[in-house]
Amino acid sequence: MTEKSSRAKRLSRDERRAAILDAVVPLLLQHGRSVTSRQIAEAAGIAEGTVYSVFDDKEAIIDAAVERHMDTSSIVEAISTIPVDLSLDSTIEAIVELVQHRVREMFSLMAAIGFGPPHKHKPRRMGSPDDDPVVPVVVALLEPHRAELRIAPRRAASLIRLTTLSMTHPILSEGETFTARDITDLLLHGITVGHRPERVAEAPAPVPVPAPAPAPASA
Repeated sequence: MTEKSSRAKRLSRDERRAAILDAVVPLLLQHGRSVTSRQIAEAAGIAEGTVYSVFDDKEAIIDAAVERHMDTSSIVEAISTIPVDLSLDSTIEAIVELVQHRVREMFSLMAAIGFGPPHKHKPRRMGSPDDDPVVPVVVALLEPHRAELRIAPRRAASLIRLTTLSMTHPILSEGETFTARDITDLLLHGITVGHRPERVAEAPAPVPVPAPAPAPASA
């Protein structure tokens, strides 16, 4: 009797790693660092012994899961799917929604496992707009609206990034909840009523110069 063709093929080492890492993030959000290898194996659909055939220990799994979750390829891909024919308002709101989701995901994961340095995690330098792969895809969406912007699309992309981060991060936003609509309205219209008037150049006000200290009296 021949084997059934439907028999599951043996996963490669990389496929086993990927299955484990895909399964572990939801478990970390639920259980934090107290997640067990048995829970990880069950969620990944593999034997418990298989977990440690590709990872040295549980901390190595957590570190690898965090590193994978920090990868920006998913958010870049998501932003890239935003239609280019949307209005500027709708484009910015769609971008903000995706960035907010990303920020909340990352904060939830770090809160679940602790904000201290992970066991064997590589030190990570804070990113800047110059090395953030999200910025170029945002710029590409803003380019068709260049005539509607007071600033260059690159500058606008950086402001969208920074404003959304600061108004979404639970600590930076001081616990206030801002929707994507709130952030979009602030970016597009500021806090004033009506259109922004042209600034009139004014002569700078004179700066008072302090009088020199009196010379000490001679003896």
